[in-house]
Amino acid sequence: MSTDDPFEARPLDDSEQYIEVWNDLVSPRHLTWSLVGCAGATAAALFIATALSSSLFLWGLGGSVVGFIICAVVITPKRVVQITATDDIAEPDPSASELVAPAVAGDAR
Repeated sequence: MSTDDPFEARPLDDSEQYIEVWNDLVSPRHLTWSLVGCAGATAAALFIATALSSSLFLWGLGGSVVGFIICAVVITPKRVVQITATDDIAEPDPSASELVAPAVAGDAR
């Protein structure tokens, strides 16, 4: 792996502790920076909306989206997913494709 590419996934650091959020392991440091980044972008957008006497809701929503995009680019994934082909794939059961609809009362079959 090249260190020149900021979008390339990095190997997991065993010394770093992870916490579980919504059945996923995340770095507390990166989670904190993401929350701060999104909150900062949203607060900046709300400040601009107040100065322009514009819609606070739309500017706040836009700021949160911009903050999310910035955090998604800056904080890269830590996982490396490898998809491997296996030859142990079982053949599908041919009888499973022959489903019979249940008879309905008054059906003229």
